Amino acid sequence: MNDLCRWYHFSSWAVLELNSPYTGGTTPFSEYVPAQRQYDEFRSSDGAVRSVWRPVSECLDALGAHGMQAAAEEVDRLVEESSANFRAPGGETSVSRPWQLSASPMVLDAATWEHLQAGLRQRVHVLEAVLRDLLGPQRLLKERVLPASLLSANPNFSRVYHNLPTLGHHITLAATDLARNHDGSWWVTGDRTRAPSGLGYALENRIITSRVFPKLIHASNVSRLASFFVTLQNHLNAVAPQNKENPRVAILTPGPQSYRYVEDAYLARYLGYTLVHGRDLAVRGHRLNLKTLDGLLPIDVLWRHVSDRKCDPLELDPTSTEGATGLLQTIRAGHVAVANSIGSSMAQMPALMPFLPAAAKFLFKEELRLPSLATYWCGGDNERAYVLEHLDELMLRSAFSITSRPPWVPAEMSAAQRSALIDHIRANPHRYVAQHRPARSTTPVWHDGRLHSWYAALRCFQVQTQHGIDVLPGGLVRVSPDAEPLDQSPTSGRLGQDCWIVGDEPVDQQTSLLPAPDKLLKLTRGGQALPSRVAENLYWLGRSAERTESIARLLRCTLSRIAGETEAFRVPELPRMVAALAALGQIEPGYAIAEMESKLPALEQQLPASLFDQDRPKGLRAGVIDMGEKAAAVHDRMSLDAYRIITQVAKHLSEQENEPDAATAMNQLDGIITDLQALSGLASESMTRTHGWRFLQLGRRIERAYQTAELLASTLVEPIHDERPLLASVMQVTDSLMTYRSRYMLQLQPLATIDLLINDVSNPRSIGFQLQQIVQLLSELPTDPTELSLGPDQQLACELAHEVRMSDPAELAEVTEDGRRDVLGGLLTQLIQLLPKTSDAIAARYLIHTDATQELTGRQRIGALPTSPEGREDAQDD
Repeated sequence: MNDLCRWYHFSSWAVLELNSPYTGGTTPFSEYVPAQRQYDEFRSSDGAVRSVWRPVSECLDALGAHGMQAAAEEVDRLVEESSANFRAPGGETSVSRPWQLSASPMVLDAATWEHLQAGLRQRVHVLEAVLRDLLGPQRLLKERVLPASLLSANPNFSRVYHNLPTLGHHITLAATDLARNHDGSWWVTGDRTRAPSGLGYALENRIITSRVFPKLIHASNVSRLASFFVTLQNHLNAVAPQNKENPRVAILTPGPQSYRYVEDAYLARYLGYTLVHGRDLAVRGHRLNLKTLDGLLPIDVLWRHVSDRKCDPLELDPTSTEGATGLLQTIRAGHVAVANSIGSSMAQMPALMPFLPAAAKFLFKEELRLPSLATYWCGGDNERAYVLEHLDELMLRSAFSITSRPPWVPAEMSAAQRSALIDHIRANPHRYVAQHRPARSTTPVWHDGRLHSWYAALRCFQVQTQHGIDVLPGGLVRVSPDAEPLDQSPTSGRLGQDCWIVGDEPVDQQTSLLPAPDKLLKLTRGGQALPSRVAENLYWLGRSAERTESIARLLRCTLSRIAGETEAFRVPELPRMVAALAALGQIEPGYAIAEMESKLPALEQQLPASLFDQDRPKGLRAGVIDMGEKAAAVHDRMSLDAYRIITQVAKHLSEQENEPDAATAMNQLDGIITDLQALSGLASESMTRTHGWRFLQLGRRIERAYQTAELLASTLVEPIHDERPLLASVMQVTDSLMTYRSRYMLQLQPLATIDLLINDVSNPRSIGFQLQQIVQLLSELPTDPTELSLGPDQQLACELAHEVRMSDPAELAEVTEDGRRDVLGGLLTQLIQLLPKTSDAIAARYLIHTDATQELTGRQRIGALPTSPEGREDAQDD
């Protein structure tokens, strides 16, 4: 064991988890067997370990299988803790799944990387020149270096892209997909020039592996990623048309339903940028602005992750809600820099790949250092004839769009399918390209307790600045036991890997994304400007969290009565608690009607099962799901701790037992309530008092007042014979029992209960306290200075607060001759009716700020949009 391994062996966290150091037996890499006839990253053809791998493999072998498995479990824990989910592309049917990362890295030596780096820089240089020409003078078309039909037959091309000005380069960020041939040479399998995805996951991979193997990474001279992101930040600042010292940079995301949303939120948080949706933007006076509660704020740089055709519904796709109306006018006026430029998808179409070598020769008199995978565009007669003759050796793709759909593989088709494909090719040859399946190298992958030889796909990232092209050291690695999934998309595959570029010299440890400490800073308070979309999601997050907690507390209390020693029919308060559950939408309303209850499934079985019922829009499960959706929509605005808590709440209901019993259900409810209390405490103690906090609190206060009013209306308006058990249950549900006992000991009376839960503003669970807070929060929100009177939301809130403040607890507790508390019932009915109206008034005043998208006139759009699935640019997978 060398000195490095000995040092790492006895200092690594993984080894410390073992009772004793690993002392013998087989080691992980000694059992590794590479695949036959493939280039293997770890072993050469003669079976020897490649020199770049030796120090790394020796150190990992020193951990033994037990230590490696501990490292893998730590990786899984950190991925889960980061809440890094991945929505596989495919539209509304896509499924969100956790990002999966192998503990073992892919390792490349510095010499290999130097060769790749030079080729990647050249390729971006060529793609930029080709794109600038296609969207400008079009010499390549005039000189017949490229066929004109690459644009004329391209359903994704629009004439508005032509001569559209750009501040800086057309391509700011590019990605290149690579595969390694049998002889160790590299092939480019695809380019991404529109809005490359995966950069955030590559960063996340490095952050996690550096936490698991910090000393090994440092001692192995693994190149750091920070300098790449510093270059990206500096460049985006430099291209800003104004405010270059501190420009407002926004990341335009397609939204939570996009496969890339989690990554967009992660990058926004890491780089300190504002994450925006199309509905957050407005163009005024040829300036792009962020709509906030405090007014419009200018955006200087827009890093867009939205497809070209969806960026501006005025001049491109009129149905789009992902872009900003008038964005192209703002670009022409030179008031905003957009990265990558609109129209940059023209450089990533697969049909361009076979012509790229000729373009490099024509433009720069150079051969491509990194050759492309053999690609045949069927729009050429000779190429089409070759494809039809060698159909079984090829796979076919869309010529103009990069999608997540798997390629067509004629060798795997039936005779009828093959015949139909041939007919399609002959009818529309320009729509298809054919490629040979790329050979792929294999690399060691730790999975299921041992190392496997899996196929690898590498995506590299390049940022182009005014000073040159910088390449991210490493990239995004995806691995799979089968090569076919990697041919579909680099975001497919079973696992991710961190890519280590190992050098002989110590790497830079000083570069940081933090600004220089001596930079002048203007003090400010109040937090970030709040888009009304974010305010809306925080508001409904607060309501969902409070509704979930209220129902969970009521369910737990009810289940404890059912599971107790007393038979259910002898529990006097049970019918009223069941009625409250029905009123809140957790169970069938029939359970609150004695005549119907006997015809329904037994309550003992129905209540535990109701925890998992997704068909009730106001039930517990729906509340938990809504919390997750609202939190995901403001992922970049939430602390990691808050997001982890919300994720943890959902896990309590993630696995449904066949027949959950009352005890199991109560345990799950305990976990949910505890986590929600932690979330409430975090919001109270860690959130600055900005408008975001106020809307979160507004949602909580309105929902708590409403839920409490519904609970009291179902339990106390029509008193039962002996109310003491019911009063205790109501106070247990509202988390007020300890306060009551500290005041009145064991004397349970309706008057004191009603006063504590309605009138007592010192009780943070009372309705009076909620209304007092609502009035205060609304008074702190921005208002139109020309409005001298209270807004409709404030008027309703003040009215309700006044009604509660003026109510007499003794009158509320009084029972009339007909056996009802009519005054209490009237007040609760007023609350139940007016609280939703108050919520609607708040939404109308602050949260509803965009109208439905409509086509302005019968204006003829420039550049026809495609109707066939294979041509749709919005289906592209970046």
